[in-house]
Amino acid sequence: MKVNVNHPSFISFLESISNNILSAIKIEDYFNLTPDKKLTVSFTVLNILKNSAKVKANLSDAELKSFITVLCKKNEENENYEFAAVLNDVVTNYDKINEISNSPKKLTKKKINPQQ
Repeated sequence: MKVNVNHPSFISFLESISNNILSAIKIEDYFNLTPDKKLTVSFTVLNILKNSAKVKANLSDAELKSFITVLCKKNEENENYEFAAVLNDVVTNYDKINEISNSPKKLTKKKINPQQ
């Protein structure tokens, strides 16, 4: 799929997704986090990004990776370096994060004992 990344409507779409993600999570001090916490933040960002992009576009994995790369570059241009680093980590660890997000979740039944 070819998209003009300098088109005003596409730039507006990128900004709305960035604002949506940044309003949902706090990424201050991202560079000081442990690798496990960075992976958790990357996982959360990917899920929010997928849900936000799903509204306007149906993207395959390859298209989503390239979309995240474009979003990362636009945030670097806007000097939002911490968010760009998060997006770069999402692209770097995409397969690992995507595997975690697509894995089935175990549901356990808990018995609730009535109080006597």
